[in-house]
Amino acid sequence: MRYRITHRTTYHYTGPVYESFNEVRLRPLSDEQQRCLDFDLSIEPPATIIVFTDYYGNTVHDFSVPYLHSQLAIEATSDVVTFAAEDEPLAGPREGEADQSPAVASLAANPDFADDLIEFLAPSTYVALEDESAAISRRIREQGGDLSAYAFLRACAEYIRATLDYRVGTTDVHSKVAEILAGGSGVCQDFSHVLISLCRHAGLPARYVSGYLGNVAESEASHAWVEAYIPPYGWVGFDATSGGPCTGRHVKLAIGRDYADVTVVRGTYRGGMANQLEVAVRSETIGSGQDFATRYLGRRSEMVQYQTIGAMRQLQRLGAMTQSMGSGGM
Repeated sequence: MRYRITHRTTYHYTGPVYESFNEVRLRPLSDEQQRCLDFDLSIEPPATIIVFTDYYGNTVHDFSVPYLHSQLAIEATSDVVTFAAEDEPLAGPREGEADQSPAVASLAANPDFADDLIEFLAPSTYVALEDESAAISRRIREQGGDLSAYAFLRACAEYIRATLDYRVGTTDVHSKVAEILAGGSGVCQDFSHVLISLCRHAGLPARYVSGYLGNVAESEASHAWVEAYIPPYGWVGFDATSGGPCTGRHVKLAIGRDYADVTVVRGTYRGGMANQLEVAVRSETIGSGQDFATRYLGRRSEMVQYQTIGAMRQLQRLGAMTQSMGSGGM
C-alpha cells in the first residue's frame, strides 16, 4: 500500500517564549517491510535543522528557535509504501501457511539468542517486568501448552484486546505496566507496553513501534504497536489495540525499547508560559504500492532480513537460526 501522510503538531503559548530546543522522529523508516519514498519537514518559525540517526536506526531532526515566539508549528509530509496489502500481514506466516517458528520455550533457553537481543529482553523505562505481568505471561504459556513463538505472541495480543478497555484519559504518557493492568484500561501506547512485558517475561525479544494507520483519513495522534523477534520471520508486528498482526496499513515511524526511545516530538523552552497542544494527522491512500513492493521486497521465500541490533547492522539468513533451535507448531 502507498500512503501520503501529513502530521502537523502546533504549540500555542499564552505568551512569548524563547530558547526552544526540540527533536522529532517523524520520518518513516525504510526497512524490509516498507520504504519512505519522499519526506518533507517544515518548521514555523523557521529554524536550522540538523539530521542524524539514533542508536536504533531512527531518523532524528533536531532544531532550535532561540528568539521570542508565541507559536511553534511542526509539519511533516511523507510518501511511504508498505510491502503488503491493507489486510495482509507484513511478516509471519501467510494465510494457509504452516507456522515455522520454534517453541517459545526454546528461545528462552538459548543463551546466544538472548545475548544478541538483550536490550529488547531487559526492563526499560516504561516496562519494569513486575510480578503482575509475569503471572499473566506464565498463565498464557501454561494454558497454551507447547506454544510456538508466533502463537504465543498472538495469544498475548488477543489477551490484551479481550481484557483491557480502550479508554482515553485513564492513563498518561508516564503510566507503567502495573498501573495499566490495575486500571484495566488505556490507549495504544499502554497496550503496547503491556504486550512488550508479556513477551519479555517469556524470553521473546520485543520492541515498541510508533507509527500510523495509513487507512485512517484523520486522527489526533499517531499510533503504536509491538514487534517481536521470531525466527525465521524476523521482526513480526502485532497491534495489541486490535489484537491482530500488523498489515500493509501499518506505517512505522520509529522503533525502541519502549515509548521513551521513540517520542515523536520532544523539547524544552524558556519563558514559563503554559501551552496548548494541537495535533492533526491526515492520511491519503495513493495506490497499492505493488510496483514498489516487487522492486524492493523481492521474493519472500528467500527469508533474508536486514537486521539492526543496536548500532550494528548485519545481514543474516534467518533459516539457520530456526534449524539450531528446532521448530514449534501453533
